Parts: sequence; structure tokens; C-alpha cells
Amino acid sequence: MVPSTFSRLNAARALPVVLAALLFAGCGTQAPDQSAAYMQGSAQADSAFYLHQMQQSADDSKTNWQLLAIHALLKEGKSQQAVDLFNQLPQNLNDTPRREQSLLAVEIKLAQKEVAGAQALLDKLKPADFAPHQQARYWQAQIVASQGRPSLTLLRALIAQEPLLAAKDKQKNIDATWQALSAMTPDQA
Repeated sequence: MVPSTFSRLNAARALPVVLAALLFAGCGTQAPDQSAAYMQGSAQADSAFYLHQMQQSADDSKTNWQLLAIHALLKEGKSQQAVDLFNQLPQNLNDTPRREQSLLAVEIKLAQKEVAGAQALLDKLKPADFAPHQQARYWQAQIVASQGRPSLTLLRALIAQEPLLAAKDKQKNIDATWQALSAMTPDQA
């Protein structure tokens, strides 16, 4: 009988220590960085959400949230605020944020109606360097930069963009492709 009483007393003493260890192991000091996951998809939240996340973060995570905020600001038509935030980006970015930065630079130029500047930046970029969700934006920038003038560049952009689009946008793309094709002169084709 003595051994069973002895083990119950030891278990009773060890229980608070084990519970405290489990409690502290479950409590993290920081939330996991979700900015990278947002960078892999299309930006769906509004700029206020991304700006708030940016203020709560540091280092690479802060930069990712900043890039997402810039993209959201451009989508919301707040180009001056996007430019101000873009100019605050750090200079030494790694590959993924640098690609996003280069795409945002083009989108900012287009938002400011600087088509020649946007086209010059687009000419330096390769669509294969981008993730699929970024490729759709790259081709959209090419389409906007063409200003609706029928050309082979516009036609290529429309055709390349089509498989990257959601189902609801595909029909608009196909219609625009046919419109550009039918507006081309025989010399352009």
C-alpha cells in the first residue's frame, strides 16, 4: 500500500508543474506571420487592414504588409497615398517583395497616367519571373499601357491573360480579344 500512496502524492505535486508547462507551451508571444500567405494570393482586404497589419509588424513582415497596402490603395483609387507608401519601401528587398515592388511601380505609373514610363518599366520585366496571380496583373498592365490601340502587343497580352483570370472575367477578356483582333489592319496582323 505504501507505494501506491507514495505515487499519488508525487503525481499531485507534479500536476501543477505539468499544467503550467502545458499552459506556457500553448501561449506564443507572437502571432505567426501571415503576410507571406497574403502575398501568395490576390489582395482581397482593404487598405486599412493592411496598413494596420503593417503598423503591428516589423522587418520582412512589415514590408510584405506595406506592399499589400500599396496594392490595395491603388485598387481603391488612392494613388497619391500609394505613392507615398511606395517611396518608404526599403531598398534591399529579397526576390519575392522585389518582384511585387517592380509590378507596383508599373501600376503606379499607370495610375498617374504616365503610360510611357509604365511601358519602359514593363519592357524590363519578364512575365515568367512572376507568380500566376502577379502574371495576371502584369498582363493587365500591358493591356492598360496599350491604351486600347489594336496591336500585336495588346493581342498577346489579352491571350496570355485569359487562362489566369477567374471565370467571370474570362468572357470580358475574350470579347476584348476579338474586338482588338477585328480592329487590327491587315498590316498589323
